[in-house]
Amino acid sequence: MKSLFTLLLFSVLFTGVFANQTFAQEKEQVPVPPRIPQPIPEPEPIPQPKPEPIKEPFPGLTDEERLEQLIEENKKLKAEKAQLELQNDKLKIDKSFLQNQIGELNKKLNDLNAVVLEQIKVIMTLVTQLKETLFEKVFSPFNSA
Repeated sequence: MKSLFTLLLFSVLFTGVFANQTFAQEKEQVPVPPRIPQPIPEPEPIPQPKPEPIKEPFPGLTDEERLEQLIEENKKLKAEKAQLELQNDKLKIDKSFLQNQIGELNKKLNDLNAVVLEQIKVIMTLVTQLKETLFEKVFSPFNSA
């Protein structure tokens, strides 16, 4: 056991000395400049999608028939536009009416809050008066005796 311990101690010292000698023998290292990265090729641009050709409206009809159908479609669109404008006007009127109602309700709420606060003040005053009268009645027999 003793010899094993001695051998182990000797081997540790020997490797330590040997390692120091090998490190001492190394030459001084000169730093290597970093590699210059290779340029990355630019990606190919994404091509714009080609627009589909405009289809001919009302295929297979003569020019007069096409014109009549376009006039009819134009009338329908104008009527729809007028209807939407009317609906928009009604919605604006409803909006202003509702905003007016909201303003009135807010005013009523503020008035009610003021009334409630006044009622609380009155109740607190009454409670204070009740306390004073109770204490006067409780302590008045002792004061008179």
